[in-house]
Amino acid sequence: MSLREITHDLHQNAERTVFAKKLVEGSLSVEEYANYLWQMIPVYSAIEFGNRMLGNLDTLKGIDRTGAIYEDFLELAGKYHSFTWLPSTLEYQRYLTDLINDTSRRHLIKAHMYCRHMGDLFGGQIIAKKVHGSGRFYQFEDPKSLKEAIRATLTDDLGPEARVAFEFAIKMMRELNNEPSLEYTP
Repeated sequence: MSLREITHDLHQNAERTVFAKKLVEGSLSVEEYANYLWQMIPVYSAIEFGNRMLGNLDTLKGIDRTGAIYEDFLELAGKYHSFTWLPSTLEYQRYLTDLINDTSRRHLIKAHMYCRHMGDLFGGQIIAKKVHGSGRFYQFEDPKSLKEAIRATLTDDLGPEARVAFEFAIKMMRELNNEPSLEYTP
């Protein structure tokens, strides 16, 4: 079974969250979108650090999103802001840090890149037209080549970890929209 098939149900669940719908529709306020960007900074930073450390980014020119996310955030929130990280953001960052530090499991960080970065390469093109600000987060030099390059590195054994990544994405989106979250502990 492919990663897409393994994660299909969770991908649909993520798309059905109120927050994701508002993001795709372009109905988030500037503050809501800036808060979303703020939550993404530690997540993407950890995912990209782990993948870079393992050499997974060597063939993925232009995949890094952390800098672009931060630039978008500063554009909307300014230099002086009062945003804080949500408990789900901190929990996810801790999980990713633990994963990277576990020598027997660190290769699984690639599954989180699959969930986050592939989503940006696909849905991000739609979202970029609807968000406040410049939307650098979703601007890639060569999205088609990046998709192909990522796909070439993926293996089906990443499936369970990709499901964890989607569970965290769902949990964060629910918390961003103040929705009750289904308890999930990876």
